[in-house]
Amino acid sequence: MVNRRNVLAVMVVSMALLLVTTPCTHAQDPPPAPLPAALTSAHKLFLGNAGDQENADCLRAYNNFYGGVSQLGRYQLVADPSEADLVLELHYEIDLGQSVASNDSRRSVRQFRVVLIDPHTRIILWSLTERTNYAVFQSNRNKNLDETVATLVADFAALTQAQPPNNKSRVTHGFPLH
Repeated sequence: MVNRRNVLAVMVVSMALLLVTTPCTHAQDPPPAPLPAALTSAHKLFLGNAGDQENADCLRAYNNFYGGVSQLGRYQLVADPSEADLVLELHYEIDLGQSVASNDSRRSVRQFRVVLIDPHTRIILWSLTERTNYAVFQSNRNKNLDETVATLVADFAALTQAQPPNNKSRVTHGFPLH
């Protein structure tokens, strides 16, 4: 008759030996996927404003982003999307259920997103998002918006040089985002 204690002891020892003799294999990060070629080879860009045309912040962001991309000196900005190698759509978004004048200072409810689109196939190749915070005073709102747009331009510049930015918004305007 087989003793249950002996069977259990043999199983425990077998498992321990298996763990000790099995080589440790550490999970490695997979190699980075290649970026779409259009991101690094584009020379002509079309910038579309997908924000609210009556919102002064949207127009300011569009003008600042256009100027920032122009100052990179690597692109020709064209007025016709059919002439572009890459289309950029600037979006202004507010979290669902939130007001831009929310009293919740722990959250950022506004964000600007740039969607990069192949003009020939209309396929979205990438998107970049940066959050910004609403401010009651226009001077603070402008400062927050300017910082956010400058970060979007920097993200775009890094991406088109085959260095994708990290996936966390860097603009905090003095307090951490969750």
